Amino acid sequence: MTVRRRPGWPPIPGLILGVLLAACGPTVSATARPAPAASSISDMSPSAIAASPTGQPLAVGSAAGLAVGSAAGLAVGSAGSARPSPAVPIDPTLLSILPATVDGQTISEVPEVEAGIVTDPSLVANATGLAVALGVDLSSGEFAYIAVIRLKPLVFSNAFYLSWRQSYDQGACSQSNGVESTSTTTIAGRQVFVGTCAGGASTYHIHLTAPDRLVSITSSGTSHYGALVLAGLIP
Repeated sequence: MTVRRRPGWPPIPGLILGVLLAACGPTVSATARPAPAASSISDMSPSAIAASPTGQPLAVGSAAGLAVGSAAGLAVGSAGSARPSPAVPIDPTLLSILPATVDGQTISEVPEVEAGIVTDPSLVANATGLAVALGVDLSSGEFAYIAVIRLKPLVFSNAFYLSWRQSYDQGACSQSNGVESTSTTTIAGRQVFVGTCAGGASTYHIHLTAPDRLVSITSSGTSHYGALVLAGLIP
């Protein structure tokens, strides 16, 4: 599968950055600040604000704005020298399980979002690879953000997975009037945990094995892009 990169699109909603930084639950060392409230995620403008790993608001839309591996992501050593912070490798091959399109819209890797989360301590502690993709209809505003996280051996447990889902849903739904409900369903033979935000957005989570991977999706719109992505996963 050829991994698609998002070339020169307009700036995108910044929801996923703060959500992923919160998702590892109690192990997160800095709490991401929620973006400004909106009546629903679909109401967010393309210049929506994300939270950086330091908890400070950060405008999404350019790789430079999300490159926390620069000065903000450097650990200062002795004599004023600096060394790069540990980072989770970006692995575009993790996206090979995704369908090429969702409802006719291309699903593309989003390098600027990936760059903004690779040095988060909780992800560094628990993950060996990550990739983030986006399928969006710019005319209607419907979208699905898809994060695929490969976990380190022995990290996954039911407690870890529950903490991940709860933290992720709280972060996602902070943009959409809070979590309204959670449920489980089956899509393409897989158990899917679904979160519903009061403002209408949805989250979807699945766990894949050998190796352990988490697929977490935030989507908005009546076409239910998140469910369509999971229905089209490639085994």
